[in-house]
Amino acid sequence: MPRRAVLSDEQRAALLALPADETLLIQHWTLSQDDLAVIVRRRRPHNRLGFAIQLCALRYPGRLLRPGELIPHAPLAFVAEQLQVEPEMLTDYAMRGPTRYEQLDALRDAFGFTPLSRPPRKTLQEWLLPIALTTTSGATLARVLLDECRRRRIIVPGISSVERMVAKALLDAERHVADHLTQSLSGAQCHLLDALLLLRAGTNLSGLSWVRQPPGKPGRKTFAIIIERLMLLRAIGIDPDIAASVHPERLRRLCQEGARLTAQHVRTLQAARRRATLVATVLEAVVTLTDDAVLMFDRLLGQMFRREQNSEDAALKRDRRTINGKIRLFAQLGDALLAARMSGGDIGAAVEAAIGWEDLGREVDEARRLVRPDAVDPTTIAAANYPVLRQVGPSFIATFTFGAVPACHALARAVSIMRDLHSSDLRKLPADAPMGFIRQGWRRTIGNATPDRRTYELCVLVELRDRLRAGDMWVEGSRRYRAVEQQLIPGPVFAAMRAAGPLPIPAPDSAATWLTERRERLARRLAEVAGKAKMDMLEDVQLSAGRLRISPLKAVTPEEAETALAPLYAYLPSIRITDLLAEVDRWTGFSQCFTHLQSGRAADEPRAILTAVLADATNLGHTRMAEACNVVTQRQLGWLAAWHLREETYGRALARLADAQHAAPLATLFGSGTSSSSDGQNFPLDRRAQATGAVNPHKGAEPAVSFYSHVSDRYAPFHSTVISASASEAAQVLDGLLHHGADLRIEEHHVDGGGVSDHVFALCHLLGFRFAPRIPNIAARRLHLFEGMEPGPDIAPLVAGKIHEGLIAAHWNDVLRLGTSIRTGVVSASIMLERLGSYPRANGLALALREIGRVERTLFTLDWIEQPDQRRRATRELNKGEAENALKRAIFFHRIGRIRDHALQAQSHRASALNLVAGAIVLWNTTYLQAVRTHLANLGCPIPPDLLQHLSPLGWQHINLTGDYLWTDPDTRSEALRPLRLTRAVKGPAKP
Repeated sequence: MPRRAVLSDEQRAALLALPADETLLIQHWTLSQDDLAVIVRRRRPHNRLGFAIQLCALRYPGRLLRPGELIPHAPLAFVAEQLQVEPEMLTDYAMRGPTRYEQLDALRDAFGFTPLSRPPRKTLQEWLLPIALTTTSGATLARVLLDECRRRRIIVPGISSVERMVAKALLDAERHVADHLTQSLSGAQCHLLDALLLLRAGTNLSGLSWVRQPPGKPGRKTFAIIIERLMLLRAIGIDPDIAASVHPERLRRLCQEGARLTAQHVRTLQAARRRATLVATVLEAVVTLTDDAVLMFDRLLGQMFRREQNSEDAALKRDRRTINGKIRLFAQLGDALLAARMSGGDIGAAVEAAIGWEDLGREVDEARRLVRPDAVDPTTIAAANYPVLRQVGPSFIATFTFGAVPACHALARAVSIMRDLHSSDLRKLPADAPMGFIRQGWRRTIGNATPDRRTYELCVLVELRDRLRAGDMWVEGSRRYRAVEQQLIPGPVFAAMRAAGPLPIPAPDSAATWLTERRERLARRLAEVAGKAKMDMLEDVQLSAGRLRISPLKAVTPEEAETALAPLYAYLPSIRITDLLAEVDRWTGFSQCFTHLQSGRAADEPRAILTAVLADATNLGHTRMAEACNVVTQRQLGWLAAWHLREETYGRALARLADAQHAAPLATLFGSGTSSSSDGQNFPLDRRAQATGAVNPHKGAEPAVSFYSHVSDRYAPFHSTVISASASEAAQVLDGLLHHGADLRIEEHHVDGGGVSDHVFALCHLLGFRFAPRIPNIAARRLHLFEGMEPGPDIAPLVAGKIHEGLIAAHWNDVLRLGTSIRTGVVSASIMLERLGSYPRANGLALALREIGRVERTLFTLDWIEQPDQRRRATRELNKGEAENALKRAIFFHRIGRIRDHALQAQSHRASALNLVAGAIVLWNTTYLQAVRTHLANLGCPIPPDLLQHLSPLGWQHINLTGDYLWTDPDTRSEALRPLRLTRAVKGPAKP
C-alpha cells in the first residue's frame, strides 16, 4: 500500500470494477468486426469467450483479470451474446495453465496493449502533475489517470500502483503551489509571516489566532479591532495577484487547512509548506476582514438610525397622555370658536371662556415643545452621533479603496474629499463639494446651502452604505462587496458561450421569441380565467368587478385514512437516536462522506463521526456529548469537527440520504419527487451570541438566526443555510435548488410569503423551475399585462400597469448572462438577489428582471385563481416543511434550543447537522413503515396506496432523543430490520 492513502476502500473497489451498467457495457464492451475477426481465431467457444472478456477488461477498466476471478453475470452475458455462445462456457476457460498467458501475449500483439513499465510510468507521472494542480481529490485524479491509461492502452497492474502515482502527483502539486506562493517573499516578509505564530503581547493568543477571531458585538471598538487586524496583515505586503495563477481549489484547500491548524501545528510544517499555508491564510483573512469591516460599518450606521427611531418612539410613548390632552383641548377650543362664529359672538370672549388666554399661551408653548420632526433629520442625527461618525467614518474611508459606476461619480468625489479633509486636518468643506448625491428628502431638510461638515459627512457615509449594498460602488479586495461586473461571467467568455451553442439555461436566445411566447400564453390564460369568472365557474373563488375572494381550503384527508394509518406507528420498534443513526449508516454509508480535509479518507470509527454530528444536531455541544456517550472524548470530538465536518461533507452526506429516501418504495407514494418547498425556522441566540443575530418582530423579540431549509415532496431535506432572522428569505430560494448535490429533479418549488419577490419569479423561470408560492393576501397583488390586452370587467380592476417590453429586450443579453452565471456557479443566486433588491430604480438589469418577474407572477396568479389543485399542492408541500420543522425543534432541544455559537461557520454546522439527523429519521421511519405495511398486507389487512399518500414519516415518539447517547456493539452488521412491535395497536388519529 502507498505511504499516503488518498483513496477509500470503496473508491479502490469501484475504480477497477468490471462494468455492470448497460450504458458502460455498450460504450466499452461492444465488439467490432475487427475484434471478432481476431477472437474467432481461438479454436474453442470457451477460449473465444475468455479471450473476448480479457480484451474487454483490458479496455475497461484497463486491467488484467485475476486468476479465478468471478465475472458478474451482466458483462458475461453481454459478451456471450455477441459471440453467440452460452455464458456457462466460461467455466472451461483456461483449464490449461499457460492459456491465459498465451492469450495475453496475443492481446498485446493484436491490439497494442503495453505494461506500465518505468518509461511510460515516468511519462504519465509528468502528464498528471498539471491536472493535479487543478484538484485536491484523489479519486478524481485516479479516474483521470485510468482514463489516460485506457487511451494509451497501458495495462494497469493494480490499484496500489495507481494510488501511489496519484499520491505522488498530489504531493508534487502541493510542493509546486508552495514554491509558487513563497518564491517571491522577501526575508522581511518571511519574518512577519513567522511572527504570526508567536503569542501577542499581553495575551495567550498567537497573531494567527487573533486575526482569525470572529467579529464581536457591533460597536466602535469592534470596528477598530477589525481594522487593526486588517492593517497587521496588510503590513506583511503580500500581493494578492500572487495567487491568481493558483487554481481556486488548491488555494481553498490551503485556506481551509490554515483555518484549522493551530499555530503550534503550523510551526512544525516544513518551511515552504508553512509559509505557503500562511500566505494563503493571510490572503483569505484580508478578504474576510474586508467584508467584516464593510458589514460592521453597515450595521453601525443602521444602529444610529435605530437609536434615533427608538428615541422618537420612546418620546411619543412618554408624552402620549400630554399629547392626548392637547388634542382634547384643541377639540374643545375648536368647538368654542365654531360656536362663536355661527352665533356671531366674540371670538376673544369664546377663547377666554373656553380656556383663557394665559392658559392658551402655556399650552401653545408646551405643544411646540412636543412637536417632533416629520422625517429623519440628518443634522440632528449627525450632531447626536458625531463621536461614532468621527471614529468610524474617516477610518473606513481611509482604509479602503472604492470603485464606482459613472452614475455615482459625485459620491465618489465626495468620498475623496472626505478622505482629504481628515488626512490633511482641514476643517471646512471646499466650496465646490458635490451635493447631487444627497437624497431628496434630506435636501429639503438641509436646504440648498452647503451643510455643515458633520451633516455632510453623514450624508456621504449613508449614501456610500446604500451604494455598496446595491453594487453601484464597490470595495477593492472584497468578495461580497466587489463590482457586480466582476461577479458575473466575463463578457467575452459569455459571448463565446452564446455563439458556441445553447446556454445552460432553458431561456430562448432572443428576447423577441420569449416575448412572443409569453404574450400568447398570457392572452390565452387571461381569456380562460375571464370566461370562467363571467360564468361563475371558478371553484372556491369569487371574482367580480375586481373583487377577488378565495375560500379557505377544505380538508382533503379522508376519515378512513386516519383510521387506517393510526396503527402504523404503534408497530415501530423503540430505538435510541444513536442506534437509528448507526442503522441508517449501515444502509447508506453516509458517514463515509465525512472525509479528512488533507488525506480525503473517511474516519476509522464511523460512530465517532456520528457522535460529532449528533453533538451539533441536538445542540448538546462537544463537552456534554463526550460525558453522555461511551465512544469519544471532548478533544476527539473537537478534532473530528475541525477536520471531517465541513459544509461540503455535510452536503454529500445529506445528498446520500436524500437519494436513499427518494428510492424508498413507500416514499414514491408521498409525492412525485419533482416538487419541493423551503422555509425558515428561527432559533434564538444565547446571550454570548446575541451580537451576531437580529430581531425579527414578526417572530419574536429576541435576537435570533434562521435555519433556511429545503424539503422535497418525499419529505427528504436536501439543503440548509443560516441567515439573519431579519434577512429576506427570497434571496435564499434558488441556492438550495441549484447546489444540493443530490440526484433530484426538482421542477416546482413552493415557499410561503417571505420568499416571494418578482426577481425570484424571474430567475426561477429563467433557470427552469416553476415557482409556486403561497402568496398572502393575493387579492391585493396587482397583475401586469402586455400592451393591447383587454382583461375584461372582472379582472380589469386587478391590473396595475403594462409590461415594459422594450426594457426586457434592451437588457436581454444581461439577463441571460446573469442566469448563466448563476447556473454555472460563478456567483450565487442569493448574493445577486440581495444586490438586485438594493439597486436604485434607474438600474436597467434590475428593472428588466422585475418586468420578467411580473409576467411570471401574473401567469402564476391566474393559475392560482383557476386551479384549486395548485392551491392544495402548495399548501400540502408547505405543511410538510412546517411539520419537519416541528421534528427539528424536538431534536434541537438542549440549552432550550438556544444557539451559543457566535461564529457563522459553527452555526452553519448546527443547521447542517440538524438537517442530516432529521433526514436520517425520515429515512428510518419510511423504511420501517414500509415493513409495517408489508406485515399488515401479509395479515390480510392491506392499506390502499391512495390512503398512504396521507402518511407522514416525521413521527418521533418511538425515538429516544434525550438521556444517554450510548452505542451498541459496532460489530453488528446484520442487514435485517429490527423486529416490529407486534403489540395491540391503539386506535385513534395518527400522531405526527
